[in-house]
Amino acid sequence: MFASKDFIEVSRKFVCIRIETFENKEAEAMVRELLNGRFANTAFCIFDPQGEKKLTRSGRSPAAAVGNRGSKNGRNEKGDDAVIQQMNQIAARFSPTGGDADALLQDFNSFRQALNVAAADQRLLVFVAAKEKERSVVENNLKQVFSESDVLGKFHLNFLDPKVDENWSKKIRGETSFPGIYIIRSGTFGMDGVVMQRLALTESVEGIKSAMAAANGEYSFMEGRKKYSQHVMAGKRQGIYFENEIGREGTSDGRNR
Repeated sequence: MFASKDFIEVSRKFVCIRIETFENKEAEAMVRELLNGRFANTAFCIFDPQGEKKLTRSGRSPAAAVGNRGSKNGRNEKGDDAVIQQMNQIAARFSPTGGDADALLQDFNSFRQALNVAAADQRLLVFVAAKEKERSVVENNLKQVFSESDVLGKFHLNFLDPKVDENWSKKIRGETSFPGIYIIRSGTFGMDGVVMQRLALTESVEGIKSAMAAANGEYSFMEGRKKYSQHVMAGKRQGIYFENEIGREGTSDGRNR
């Protein structure tokens, strides 16, 4: 359903927040609250614009929250239509305010996490290595870049956190010794990566967008779609293990699934 045109269109009417469950205690608590104490890697719920009041029930999938209970978890066309219809009805109750310049940019708890998720989602990672005082200009430019229709959903974005990302470059091939905007291709299991391009922090909106488009074109040519079962088996054979921050065994495919 997430890949269907209608679902993507209705999702644009919402602020979509994705929780990386096994990497943050606050995220763990939020998921447990949504699932009545259970701990799992997915939970779905729609809140009011303030993010405080639940507008739907919560569950492991959109269908469990807003869809047809009899549609076998929404995994059929009728169930998908029910979810999309109810989401449109909810969105119609609210009027958006502000513009693209007000958008919040994506950020992860750590570079380690961002690299791993980028590998799992098979997206390039845009990583901003800059001191706090140097971030304002690049943030304003990236807000414009990441709101473009031909950029949405194609990249992940992360900002350097000096407290946890001190050794971010140790497993990254390429020049990493200077501040900048790095476009990074994750390794197969998200444990390493390579710099495809490095841009100055002062790079223009058009310059950033052009570099990202070129890198993504190259990446699309190089990167074949992963088949989950084969990917997991390869990870097991190679002894790949991603250690989670939250106390639960990691998976050998390099991703918390």
